[in-house]
Amino acid sequence: MGFIDELLSSAKIVVDKAGKQTDKVLEISKLKYQSIQLQNELSHLYEQLGVATYAKMVQEADNGDLIASLGDEITEVRAALEVVEEKISEQKNLRTCPNCGAKLPREAVFCSSCGTKLEDDEDVPADDAGCCCDEECGTACGEECCADEEPSCCCGEKAADETEEAEGCCEKDPAAGETKNAE
Repeated sequence: MGFIDELLSSAKIVVDKAGKQTDKVLEISKLKYQSIQLQNELSHLYEQLGVATYAKMVQEADNGDLIASLGDEITEVRAALEVVEEKISEQKNLRTCPNCGAKLPREAVFCSSCGTKLEDDEDVPADDAGCCCDEECGTACGEECCADEEPSCCCGEKAADETEEAEGCCEKDPAAGETKNAE
């Protein structure tokens, strides 16, 4: 029965990950659709602005209010489009080059378009692979998989409490991988 239970558990993990990926793809598709709608609206507003500006120029019509309101609408739509594009970048785990605006992987050190050295990104989201124990449990760090585990010492043994871990519960030197000389 152990093998079947392990197989079912592995299958559940795979199905959960596939479900998360499907949700992510669906969310990106929705955001792209929103982006296309906003781009179309922006194009329409630019067209209206051009027509109004031309009419003012040729006919010397007093449509300054119309031009100003179209400018305000364009500003609002551009801001909304920027928010949607940022959400798409977050979903795809991308960042934007501050120099040229190229979309790059979050872990990129240099921009592949212009060569600018990118600053360390403190807000890099953790990989969805699992938790801090390197197990593919599908839970976030601190949730059920790791939350009830006792802290461990550098030697891999369970420390009796957190103070022993900080002070060193054993004679092993974690940096050298050797045991310390007892004084």
